[in-house]
Formats: sequence, C-alpha cells, structure tokens
Amino acid sequence: MTNASRKFMLILLAAAPALAFAQAAKQPTPPPQPAARPKVYTPVATPSQRWQRQADQQQLINRQNQNAVQEQLRQNNLNQQRNNATDPAMRQQLDNANSQQQQQYRARQDNAARQYQDKQTTQPANATSRPH
Repeated sequence: MTNASRKFMLILLAAAPALAFAQAAKQPTPPPQPAARPKVYTPVATPSQRWQRQADQQQLINRQNQNAVQEQLRQNNLNQQRNNATDPAMRQQLDNANSQQQQQYRARQDNAARQYQDKQTTQPANATSRPH
C-alpha cells in the first residue's frame, strides 16, 4: 500500500462517521401536500323554486291531513255500525271491510308521499349554482 492510498483510506474512514451523522441529522421531508380539491358546484334554488317546494310540501301535508280526517270519520262510522250489529256474521263483514279500507287509506297516504317525491326528483336542475 502506498503512502497516498493510506492517506486516502484514513480520510475515507474519518469521513464515513461524519457522513452517517450528517444523514441522520437531516430534517425529515414533510409529507407531500394533497392535491387541490376540485370545486364542486351545488345548485342553489331560486326564490321561486323555494316557494314552489314549500307550496308542494304544504299540498302534501294538506292531502295527508284530509285523508286522515276522512279515515277518522270512516273509522267512527264503522265502530258505530259494529257496536249496533248483533249478528256475528255482520260483525265479521264489518271487520273485513275495515281491514280493506285501512289498507286503502295507507295506500292513499303512501301514494301522496310518492307523488311528492316524484315531483321533487323530476323538477329540472337549477340554472344557478355556487361553488361549494
């Protein structure tokens, strides 16, 4: 081994711990920033659309209340007829009719709600929008 190669090896041995220490002392790199979120535009209802939606909701409530009043009157009438009936066969017929009419009442209520939902989903998209 020559003198020059010894010096080179000594420098290399002396520099190796310093390089290892420098790498360990290096600040960790921060995590990459997430990509910018795309702007999402949400439709904004115009005042006339909000008014129409409220009017539709009120119509649904009115229709359901009207159905409930009719059902209550029908139920009271049926109860009176049943209380006055002495024949068991007549009571059975009244019970069967009551069951059928209750199903029709529920169907009317469900239909009114479904029509309201369909009306809300089939309305055209709003022309105005705002960034979200």
